[in-house]
Amino acid sequence: MKSSLAVGCIVLGLSHSFLLGAEPVNFSREILPLLSDRCFQCHGPDETHRATELRFDERDSALAEHSGGAVIVPGDAARSELFARITSSDPDSVMPPREAHRKPFTPREIERIRTWIDEGATWGKHWAFEPPNRPDLLENGVHPIDQLVDQRLREKGLQRSQKADRETLIRRVSFDLTGLPPTVAEIDAFLADQSPDAYERVVDRLLQSPRYGERMAMWWLDLARYSDTDGFQGDATRTNWPWRDWVIESFNTGMPFDQFTIEQFAGDLLPNASPNQILATCFHRNHMTNGEGGRDPEESRIDYVIDRVNTTGIVWLGLTLGCSQCHDHKFDPISQRDYYSLFAFFDSLDEDGKAGSAAKPYLKFRSPYAERDANQAAELEKQRANRLAETRVTVLQGFDGWLADLRSRTSSGFEPWTILHANAMRTVEGTVLEQHDDGTFVASGPNPRQDDYVIAGAASLPRVTGLRLEVFPHESHSKGRYSRGETGEFILTDLKLQVRRAGAPGLKDIAIVSAIADAELDAKARQYGKVQDTLDDDPRNGWTTDPEGEAVPHKAIYALAEPLVLGDDEELVVTLLHRSTVGDANLGRFRLAVTDQPGEAVRSLEPMPLERLAALPAEAAIDDELRKELEAQFLIDQPAWREALSEWEAADRQAKAMKSASGEMNVMVMAERAEPRTTYILQRGVWDQKGEEVSRGLPAAVLPVSLSSESSRLDLARWLVADENPLTARVIVNQFWQLLFGAGLVRTPDDFGLQGLPPAHPEVLDWLALEFRDSGWDVRHVLRAIVLSETYQQSSEVSPELLERDPSNEWLARGARYRLPSWMLRDAALHAAGLLEPNVGGPPVMPYQPEGVWEEMFMGRFKYEPSQGTAQHRRTVYAFWRRAAAPTFLFDNAQRRVCESVPRLTNTPLHALTLLNDVSLLEAAREIARQAIAEQQSAEQRLVAMSRAILGRPPRAEEQAILLAKLERTLAAYRNDPKQAEVFLEFGQPELQTAENPTELAAYLVIASLLFNLDEAMTHE
Repeated sequence: MKSSLAVGCIVLGLSHSFLLGAEPVNFSREILPLLSDRCFQCHGPDETHRATELRFDERDSALAEHSGGAVIVPGDAARSELFARITSSDPDSVMPPREAHRKPFTPREIERIRTWIDEGATWGKHWAFEPPNRPDLLENGVHPIDQLVDQRLREKGLQRSQKADRETLIRRVSFDLTGLPPTVAEIDAFLADQSPDAYERVVDRLLQSPRYGERMAMWWLDLARYSDTDGFQGDATRTNWPWRDWVIESFNTGMPFDQFTIEQFAGDLLPNASPNQILATCFHRNHMTNGEGGRDPEESRIDYVIDRVNTTGIVWLGLTLGCSQCHDHKFDPISQRDYYSLFAFFDSLDEDGKAGSAAKPYLKFRSPYAERDANQAAELEKQRANRLAETRVTVLQGFDGWLADLRSRTSSGFEPWTILHANAMRTVEGTVLEQHDDGTFVASGPNPRQDDYVIAGAASLPRVTGLRLEVFPHESHSKGRYSRGETGEFILTDLKLQVRRAGAPGLKDIAIVSAIADAELDAKARQYGKVQDTLDDDPRNGWTTDPEGEAVPHKAIYALAEPLVLGDDEELVVTLLHRSTVGDANLGRFRLAVTDQPGEAVRSLEPMPLERLAALPAEAAIDDELRKELEAQFLIDQPAWREALSEWEAADRQAKAMKSASGEMNVMVMAERAEPRTTYILQRGVWDQKGEEVSRGLPAAVLPVSLSSESSRLDLARWLVADENPLTARVIVNQFWQLLFGAGLVRTPDDFGLQGLPPAHPEVLDWLALEFRDSGWDVRHVLRAIVLSETYQQSSEVSPELLERDPSNEWLARGARYRLPSWMLRDAALHAAGLLEPNVGGPPVMPYQPEGVWEEMFMGRFKYEPSQGTAQHRRTVYAFWRRAAAPTFLFDNAQRRVCESVPRLTNTPLHALTLLNDVSLLEAAREIARQAIAEQQSAEQRLVAMSRAILGRPPRAEEQAILLAKLERTLAAYRNDPKQAEVFLEFGQPELQTAENPTELAAYLVIASLLFNLDEAMTHE
């Protein structure tokens, strides 16, 4: 009785406030979300989970008579069973019931429901399904956004903050519209321009910049789940990057968004479709493709179609359509039939679920930008080839003296290989190993199906450049061949070379660059035969020989990537892995040896140059061929030559790759198959459980449209951007707002449905949606309207009181402040340093990343090589994106495996790790330091120049004092150890490594890096 009386008092008290003139209840925005959240689970659209015939998602059912009386009596809450249930204190009758695990109605929510019923229980759609309406605005010269925001702020007892200072404002809008900070010259010009339209002209300049299209493309590529690889275990490379350039060009040329949509959905179906319009359809082919063995291609094809439906739902409709894959949506008016009716639009593409080169349909397309990049790469190769030739001439001046000394030392003979004698040996599965006097290891005892042999020994050489493995037949082996297995054959799946230091806890891996053998079985990928396959960590391939061949000794030679010098307390550890799926093929007899000979000596099975030199009579002349080989061996041991050679080789590989990319590319696009497929509802969403047949159709709850039997993807696209569609314009302008404020007006951009959050400023959302539609779907028009508002231009400084009242800035009483995305930080650093390559479009590039990431993840199948020259300094939008290992400097990126529309704002420790250590950031810091030293005289002036380049403003007095003190300490440290400064500066592109005064440059580099790591440098202010 006590609890019932308490509820009654609350209701009466709130009723009194209503009688005094509270606003009428808005069903769409206030009541329907409550019913969805608390009631739809048992009384909603999904009939498989519906407890009774009562439905709160349909007006007729909710107002009808049901057992127990009228659920809702319009105009009389007291007689309505709904009101009785939500105010009941009886656990057996209260709604929602405890077992539903939904939170109970709050007193305010109860009052709004009571008021709504008493007002007549007016029904309507969810707000997002209602057409947007233009709000009433005053003709007072105040920006429409500001009028609407101010009105809501007054209701909250708040007001807008003051305008941001001009340096902050130009920096903010430059980042938002181009993804780049303003240059010092651009800041100075803006500060000097006191005309009333100075800011407006800055906005117009930015929107016309080619950098604008690149910035917008980065947003779109996340939504499009764009990548340069297929994904899944194989993660093979694809060449869809011309579509990425189409996106950039579309934004830069101002393509209306409705046309942008239509071409990406159905460019191939347009009359006389151009190659670019067909190219546009790659949008819906950017999903992952699964080429794993054993998977049914039809299951994969169904997955691809599902991905397209779900992506359409997120990007254009802001709906969680994927919830209807297995059953009717539990909250939104989207049935399973609706889902598969949309599915039918994509079900008849001419694809069969395959991946890689078989993932048809393809468009043969030649990029208009690739030849330019190929020419740049060729020019870099030429420059480095000239440097290599100059280095060769210089270094070879010492060759004759070296050769004379060498001939004297080899006059009594030369032994190219040194047998590795074991200090210790063990096996993983129990094979017994014994080493004979001639260095041969013999296996005995148990003969497990698979085993790893681990041999440790010291090398009595000043360095190690190569490893030789010899395998021997023996009469004790099966069939007198190489193993004790049934066939007598061996299969070596992998070979590891490591170093163990006495007392150290682990082993250090030593990179092997190549492997050759005197005999191997011709094999394709995932087969046994090639010795090179012992370097990739994959047990499905490896080295073996012809089982029909003669049983004679064989050898393999492994070349180290770099010469290895062992310390007195270090030893080599060689591991031979026999992990084949065939099994029963472990080596029976083998021997290991090492050499200190460099270059081609460990990449050939022929006698080494020094062997041949030692075999010559003392007075015999050295023939030209041998002399040439000795010259090569001499050169490879010279650091200057080795460095210049490595740089040229990298440029040469890049030039060849770019030339290849300038030819025709296979781009994945959409095309209809000759015979359409029949589409079925998939029971429980399972790919091979076909239910009722369905035809192409559109969700009537969003916008009812009748379609003909000839309907196509073109009809779907036109429906999405129809003027009457209530969702698309709202969803897209909400994305624009999110780009500029860090969060949308609707903070669940992928869910405008009943479970999503409502907009804090619905009138602003509707005004922008109608502006977008009525402007002819002009993206620039909407972005311009937002950034010209005073709401956008507010200072982001916040008082403790405002922070407490509105911690997430939902009411927009201040400017947006949040961490900039990592891609923007990289681009900004390169831009500030003057390093950013301005070219638009072209093949993907490889920004710096730590060594070994790809190799470790993909068992050595993929090797990452950073781009050379100016290609290294291209914008991040052009970075090669491997789905299984996205660019490592992107610590907050979308995964691009499925469509994602919510930004990943983060302050992860990887933020600091990347900004302090990524080579791109260090190169930028070095160039900014170099420019400050060259252009300014005093330390104070240099620090001001660096601060303005990085932060967009000069340091304050107290900041300047801190920077000067840090600079003096750093200079003193490097002057005390100049070699340390020289070593520090040896990174990045060789063309940028020169330094007249290394100690000075290194010290200023440290200060520039410090500035890049300030919170202000990485924050949208």
